[in-house]
Amino acid sequence: MNRTLPLLTGLLWLLLSNLPLFAQLQTPYILNGAATQRTCNCYVLTEDVMNTSGTVWNKNKISLNNSFDYYFDVNLGCKDDNGADGIGFILQTRGTNLGTTGQGMGFQNIVPSLGVMIDTWENLADGDPDYDHVSIQVNGDISHSSVNNLAGPVTALEGNGNIEDCNWHIFRIKWDAATKLMEVSIDGVLRVSVQKDLVADVFGGDPMVYWGFGSGTGGSSNLQQFCAALRPQLAFDNNQLFCDGTPIVFGDDSKSFGTVTRRLWDFGDGTTSTVADPPPHLYARPGEYEVRLVIEDNSGCISDTMKQPVTIGSYPVPDFTTDLLCTGHPVTITNKTTLDVGTIRQWDWDFGNGQTSASQHPFIAYTDTGTYSIKLQATSTQGCSAGIEKIMEVYPTPGISASGENACIGVPVSFTGTDETPTVPLSQWYWDLGNGQQQTGQQISYVYPAGGTYEASLHTVSTDGCFSDTSKVTVIVTDINLFAGNDTIVARNQPLQLNARTNGSGLQFRWSPATGLTDPGIADPLAYLQQDQVYQLTVTSAEGCIEIDTLNVKVYAGPEFYIPTAFSPNNDGRNDVFRAISPGVSALDFFRVWNRWGQEVFSTHSLTASWDGTFKGIPMPAGTYVWMIQGTDYKGRLFNRKGTVTIVR
Repeated sequence: MNRTLPLLTGLLWLLLSNLPLFAQLQTPYILNGAATQRTCNCYVLTEDVMNTSGTVWNKNKISLNNSFDYYFDVNLGCKDDNGADGIGFILQTRGTNLGTTGQGMGFQNIVPSLGVMIDTWENLADGDPDYDHVSIQVNGDISHSSVNNLAGPVTALEGNGNIEDCNWHIFRIKWDAATKLMEVSIDGVLRVSVQKDLVADVFGGDPMVYWGFGSGTGGSSNLQQFCAALRPQLAFDNNQLFCDGTPIVFGDDSKSFGTVTRRLWDFGDGTTSTVADPPPHLYARPGEYEVRLVIEDNSGCISDTMKQPVTIGSYPVPDFTTDLLCTGHPVTITNKTTLDVGTIRQWDWDFGNGQTSASQHPFIAYTDTGTYSIKLQATSTQGCSAGIEKIMEVYPTPGISASGENACIGVPVSFTGTDETPTVPLSQWYWDLGNGQQQTGQQISYVYPAGGTYEASLHTVSTDGCFSDTSKVTVIVTDINLFAGNDTIVARNQPLQLNARTNGSGLQFRWSPATGLTDPGIADPLAYLQQDQVYQLTVTSAEGCIEIDTLNVKVYAGPEFYIPTAFSPNNDGRNDVFRAISPGVSALDFFRVWNRWGQEVFSTHSLTASWDGTFKGIPMPAGTYVWMIQGTDYKGRLFNRKGTVTIVR
């Protein structure tokens, strides 16, 4: 807490600086021991030095037949673990030159006396608790076990065992002479109290007493101080309106030990006042202002400057917009209220249908069509309020349903929308077909490019612009995806395994003709053929979808190797490669080609491989080449052939 004289500017300085400088040093107190005056109204009782004491006594006695309400600021130092010993507010009749060191805190052995003691050291012999505490004692007795302990000890701060926290704390002593009640508060919280006839029971019938502060240190120490209260403070009703054009009431609730003799208000807009309760002040325009108050007491001390921010708010300009209102469809109302100065703290909505809201951007859903009055009242934290009313129309929402038919691949799927609210005129129907495609119209058809399950959806828009809810329909497009197999060759009477590929289950198969087949009604029959054959396979799904594919089978006498005598690798698409046709051959041991000098230029173990007339990527010249081939037939017999082939270029 800053207790130095503030630097006053402008009118503050002109009003208060005309006091003689020595007024700040005058004091109504007698100082003893280590006590020193720090500022006009503040005193150091002990420095942070061991085995010292200090007392400060007011020169003038007071009468306990009169009530008093004293405010002080106290600071018990910054050393918690090894700080000592504390301070006390003391009433006594013996004089102004008293005081003791250490745990006595300037109070011990003064008889008669009353002390309100803030003790920061645990002296077990006196029954001290292990926390910083406050108590009311009489007759210089600091023991908490004695009958002279009238109240306490309790923690000096509510809920906190440490008051040696470097901070200033408000220390209030209130005496009610009529009820004989003394109350002690710290930082606005009542800590201890006692109801006792102090004049009769403590001071032997003498109501005139000295008052002051005492403090002491022993083997441990702390900087311990007090100030006679000189606190400018507003008597301020925060519930009044702080709005443009409304006068603001400022009152003086300053706390001063002495009598406040002068004061200066600065309202932050260039105007001032010197009365305790100035007339209501009207600010010329909204804005942020800083109200200041400085007071002076009868000892010539000038307070610090009280500073109170005040916002004079402008009135809100309420406004809002909303999307089209349709029955059953919640919409967000967009609040567009503006405010130049201040903050909106409250929104009050009335939607004209019995519903209200306090949200800034509320949701609203109307169940019935019609004309409604929507009202908004906006109120700022300064209490400034303004409203707006708009007449809005609520339109009917159309109702629809959707249906669709399953289909086979390649067949159009038919979709139909049904109008469930014929009295609501519609402008358009919108389909989403579930595969990224859209169409418009109440009845549509669409050919899906692939089989599968699709979730299509439909919504409509009325001529008023209201969207219906979305109706969904699931359709299945069946694709058997039939493949009868690759065209192939086979040796006469060699078993040929057919193996058709399909999607789905519950399928019916029919191979036609049934020539040479072990079972024409399954996907994978065996075929035994004597001549070339073309098979047609028809597959029918459980949904009735039909797909047809064909398979060509070339039949050779075999097993045998059929090898051409010449080829022309000129990339004209005709006879560009040299390869063996091998009906009845189940495995190839080798197929090799040599040039005229016996160099191998081609070799393979694959029945389907072919030679393109090159060797290591280089085209071979025209001429005659020798080949040899060897394999095993489907019955397991080994056989081979050899011959020549001519490259023609």
